[in-house]
Parts: sequence; structure tokens; C-alpha cells
Amino acid sequence: MGKMNAAVACVAIALAIVFAALIPTAYAQTEAQAASGPPLDIAIFVSTRKDLCHARGYVAATRRLATRTQNKINARGGINGRPIELKFFDNQRDTAKTIANVREALTGPNLLAMIGLTSSTRGEATFKELGSEIGKSGVPFISHISVSDIFKDQTNVFSTRPAQEVERIPVMVKFISQVGYSSVAFLGRKSAAYIEAIGSGLKKALGPSRLVSDLRITRHGSARRGKLDEAELAAAIEEIETKQPALIVLAVGSSLSGKVLETLKSAGTSPAILLVGNLDRIPDRITRNYPNAIYQLTWNRPPEVEYDTVRSVISEGEPTDWLFEGRKIPEAPGWKDDTCPADYVPDALSETNLRAVAFGSQFADMVRLVAASATRAGRRAKLAQMRTTVLNELANTYTAGKGAYKGTFENWSFHADSRARAKTPFIIILPQGLGRTQLAPFQYIRTRTGALRLVDTLYLDIDLIRAYNIDNNEKSFFAQFYVAMRVSDRIDISDLAFTNAFLDPRTNGPLISITTVHPGGKSDAYPETMRIYRVNGRFRFNPDFAAYPFDAQRFTIDIQPKSGDKPFVIQPPPLKLRDKVVLVEGWDPTNQYVSYVDDFVPVIDAYTLEPSIVPYFRTRFVWQMKRETTDYYLRVVVPLAFILIVAYLSIFIPQTHLEAIVTIQVTALLSAVALYLSLPQIDSDTATLSDRIFVVDYMMVSLMIVISILRINVRVAKYRWLNGLLSFTHIVAIPMLIGVVFLFILKAVPLDSLDGLPGLEALRTFISQHVKL
Repeated sequence: MGKMNAAVACVAIALAIVFAALIPTAYAQTEAQAASGPPLDIAIFVSTRKDLCHARGYVAATRRLATRTQNKINARGGINGRPIELKFFDNQRDTAKTIANVREALTGPNLLAMIGLTSSTRGEATFKELGSEIGKSGVPFISHISVSDIFKDQTNVFSTRPAQEVERIPVMVKFISQVGYSSVAFLGRKSAAYIEAIGSGLKKALGPSRLVSDLRITRHGSARRGKLDEAELAAAIEEIETKQPALIVLAVGSSLSGKVLETLKSAGTSPAILLVGNLDRIPDRITRNYPNAIYQLTWNRPPEVEYDTVRSVISEGEPTDWLFEGRKIPEAPGWKDDTCPADYVPDALSETNLRAVAFGSQFADMVRLVAASATRAGRRAKLAQMRTTVLNELANTYTAGKGAYKGTFENWSFHADSRARAKTPFIIILPQGLGRTQLAPFQYIRTRTGALRLVDTLYLDIDLIRAYNIDNNEKSFFAQFYVAMRVSDRIDISDLAFTNAFLDPRTNGPLISITTVHPGGKSDAYPETMRIYRVNGRFRFNPDFAAYPFDAQRFTIDIQPKSGDKPFVIQPPPLKLRDKVVLVEGWDPTNQYVSYVDDFVPVIDAYTLEPSIVPYFRTRFVWQMKRETTDYYLRVVVPLAFILIVAYLSIFIPQTHLEAIVTIQVTALLSAVALYLSLPQIDSDTATLSDRIFVVDYMMVSLMIVISILRINVRVAKYRWLNGLLSFTHIVAIPMLIGVVFLFILKAVPLDSLDGLPGLEALRTFISQHVKL
């Protein structure tokens, strides 16, 4: 009986090995001991909206990403052994509830920090009511308020948003002076804290001689369905007609700005507009027909540029895990008057969802920042000491110009005096008649000393003609492309650094060659305002081989200023106007876009030990390509399938011909090994999908060999029920295991690689939704 149990154990172990081969290696790395002890609370304030047809996903992303960060921190030991616990407070955009939430959070005996509060208006009311309590508590409060004057008296309060007084107004004043607008009018909405701050700041900075009008208008109704007071708007337009300012700073809210532009045009006056708001929310029919330039300041990405880092994170996992937008809000007024789109389809890569991911990641970054700072207080630190350490880190380590905290997608530093985030906005322009926004011809960047430095905007495009000699192990490719750039007095091709170019070991310079096609100036063939160059070179890329050979990779051309004396930021043309024809052997181009990286170089003076950071922009032209898999199917998948079939059919040979059975199965195993060794090997730190396919094939054939040997063993053969179990395992269980393997492999295959395979795309979608790894 003991021998029989041993035989059964052998079969069980073999089956366990097969199943183990199917399990991903995501959990191979052991986490540190989980945190224990009394938890440390972090309060997070969010604002749910009920006036939208579908949720934008900001609150959902904040909850999920911040909670995910909490779990990771606790799994790795928490804060010096103590876990953190997030407590979410939703004010539902109500001022009274906002005040109540902050008051409740302050009563928590284990409160380590507070994060959030996204409205300056509600924030102003909250600090008016609870300012002294917030200041006396000593609790680090990383708010999301854009007016630093609101919390200037509370030294324990910071903000993840740039302050109007520190970032927006100085850039506005610099911009007005640089362009040369001699007279300016401010037209703003009453009773909005951030608008009041902008109006007061401009009045102080420009003086009465340059700010010829300071006009405020009342808004009646809600933010989305409100209207400007008609009499006050008419009086404001009349004064503008009289004063004839060269520029109007318009701050009545994005949704109401269109009404003002139409009224200005109807009145026969149309100064240039500097909009405080979002140009995208004004109808095209209004902005397109406005007979002057419209400017806007934005802290978001520049026009025609994608959230590359966000897209990369989403593409690495299941898109549904990163889908936050799209939840229907039944309370929205639009569902009652049938103005809400019933056929709305959420998309993980939509503009709204990408912003939600970025927004939620900000809160997750702040949780991580608080935890990392509090950990520096030491294991024996009390709660009050942890709070003090967090405040010291925010005020000293992550000070603008000296240091920054590297978050998921952004870098975080704070001004020492205002304690607001240090981030300079982009200046966007909608030129008259162009119909598309783009970066203005000049921008500004904050220097180490806090001054604003002028930065050129380089209007540039890269047209990739051919990519070849793609080397997976060297992680490199050769590219031939054209660079077309607008003529600039200060910058030409020699001022561009291709940062991912391979270095030539002989010259220690980039392995590229540049030929001038057109140097600019008058020409019958080329635009005189353009310089055109042909570039050939070898470049690096960062592949992810987990899904090889069904993988899709990103090939990039990265550009940044070569010299700190000639900084620039690149504005690419619209994607639909760019040439999409690319020749790449063995790959199929699927998408292209442009992204930029706002990064910094940390510097420490070895003599004074004074830290500083040098900011810079790196622009990345990206081409997404999927590997052609026809050759792999023919050379690997089909032969492996026949090998498995032949090994499987050997079970039906009479047991008296054991030698034939084992010979077939061993030959099948050796054939699979030989096939693997004959393939080009990928230098990867992780097992590829191809490796897993072969390992599973080895396991299946080896299991068949084990079963064949056990079946003819004398001690096993005398138990008919055991022999029947082995036969059942070989005939039924093994095909079922192979089917399960197929499901898991198909789930891991990128959807793009199934194009053209009938029925598999629908099956892959079904598996993604119902099969959990």
C-alpha cells in the first residue's frame, strides 16, 4: 500500500509542477514584515460631483491609488513598524460639510497628516472658521488650494497646487511686458477666491497706469448652468470700448467666457485675450471666429503632447484596472432633460481618464511623501515628533530650487515662503484663424534663485522614414528621419541633444550623422521659414519582453537642450498632420505621439554642501510598434503543437511496446528542447511568454513520460483502479491542462497581436474579463 501511495504522490507532484508553471512570477519577491501596532491616520479630503452626466473619475482614482499606496507601505513595514490608515472625507462640494470634515479629522488622536481640499473658495471659508485650530494642531496639511494667502498664517499648511500669487501672476506680468501690451483690463467674476487673488495681484503689479480697468461681474446660478449679470456685463463692455485696452485678462470661468467673447465681438471691439480658464471648454465656433489672439496659462501638458508616463503605466497592466471615468451619475440634471449622452463609452486612454489617473497619483504621491518623511523621525518617535519631521522635510528638503520629491509621474517641491507647489505654467496661444492651440513663442522656467528665465519655443517635427536593425539584446535600433524646425535666431540643429543616441566609443559622441537639406531662407522647393535636416543614427530603447514574442514596444527619439544657456521646449504639429508612413522590417507600427518629461538634475556643491536642482524639458517622439508574429507561429507554435499531439497519441500504443512509447515521448521532449535552443535568445531579466510556452511543453511531455512508466510498473499495474486513474489523467486531464494553459497564455498576449486571427480577438476579450491570473 505504501508503494501505491508513493506512485500517487509522484503523479500529484507532477501535476503540481505543471500548475506552478502557469502561475506568474509576480509574487516571487518577498515583502518585508507587515506593519503592526497602533495605526497612524492620514485624512484625505475629496469632492464628489453630482452635476456631471458621468463621473470624471478623479475621486475614484484618488481612493483606489491612495489605498493601493497605503497597502504597499504597510506591507513593507509601515512607518517604523506602525501601519498607516487612510480616512476619506467627501464634502460633495458643500462648504459647510467641508468645514465639518476638517473639524472631524482634527479630533483624531492618531492623526499624522491631512491631504486634499481642492477648492480655494471652500478652503477660504474653512480657514476662516478653523484656521487657528489647524495652525495650533501642528498637523501637516498638504492642501490642494491655489491661493496661498488663504493659509499664510498657518505654517503647517502646504499646497500641491501652484499659488496664483507666486506662479500665475508673475508669469502674466512677464508675458505682458515681453509682448509689449501697454494697457490691460481685468474682467473677472465676483466672489471667487482665486479670481480675487489674480485681480488684486495684477492691480498691484501693473499699477493704475497699465491696468486701465478692473471690472467684476456677478454670476447668477450654478457653475455649469449659471449666467453673468446682463447689466454688469453691458457696463463692463462699454468701459472696455471707451478705454480700448490692448489685452483683457478674462477670469469669469471657462464655461462663461464664450458669452463674453461673443459680446465683445458684437460690440465691435476685440482686444487680445489672456484667459484664466480652459480654452477647450469654449465652443470652437466662438474661438475660431474671434478676430484676435487668445492666450491661456496651463499647468497641464502642452498642446499635441500626450501623458506618456501615464499611458505607459496603463499599458503595462489591464486597462480596466486603470479605468476610473464613466460612472453614471443619476442625480445629474442632464438625465432629466435628456442632454446627457446615453451611448457614452468610457476609455482608459481617454483624455479625461488620463487626467484622473494623474490626479489620483498626486494624492498617492503625497501619502508616500508623508510616510517617507515621518519614517526619518526614527522608531522611538512620538506622534508629535513625526509631525514635526514631516514639516521639516517639506520646508527644507523639498524646497524649490534645492530639492524635489520624485513622484509617480511628477516631481514635487514647494516655495519656502508661500509653501505652495513650485511649478511654472505654460503659455498657450490660439492664433487668429489657426483653429488649434499651441505653445506661445516663448515660455518661462523658474531658476534656482526663484527668478523667471525666458525659454524659447521650438516648433519642430520628426518624420521617421525607416527603422531597421532592431537588436533586442543590445536594446537598440537604427533610424533614418527628417527634422523640420522653424527658423530661430538662437537655436539650430547643433543645439539639440539626442539623449537616447548611442555613443561612439571612438569619439565619445552620439552615433548619428546629420545632413542639411534646407538651411532656411528663400527657396523654390522649401518653405523659407523652415530648416530641414536628414538624420541617421543608432538609438536606445527600453523594451519589456514579458509578452515576447507577442509584445509591443515603444521606439523613441528623445531631444533636450544641449546647453543650459539655450533652453527650449518643443511644440510638435498636430498628430493628424504628421506623416504616419514608417518602414520597419519585422514590426507593424500601431501608433505615434509626442510626450515630454519635466525633469531635473540634482546638484550638490562639494565645498558648501548646498543642494540644488537644475530643471529641464526632454521631448520624446514615440512610435509604438507590435512585433510580427507570423514567423513565430510557423516556427514555434505549430511545431510545438505537433510535438504535443504526437506525444499524446503515444498513449494509445499497446503497453507491450513500452520502448516505442517512451522513445516517441522522449524524442518529443528532446525535439522541444532543440527547438528552443535553435531560437534567437532574448537577454531578459524575466521569463518571456515564449519561455513559459516551452516550459509548459516540457512539463506536459515529461508528465506523459512519468505516466507511461507508472502504467507498466508491476507494483502499480496490479491495482486496476490506479491504472485507470493514470489512463484518465493522460487521456482527459492532460488535454484539459493544455486548454487551461492556452487560456492563460492567450490572456497574457497583447490584443494587438491577435489582429487578423478570426475569433481569437473576441475570445481574448472574454478571457480578460472572466479569467483571473
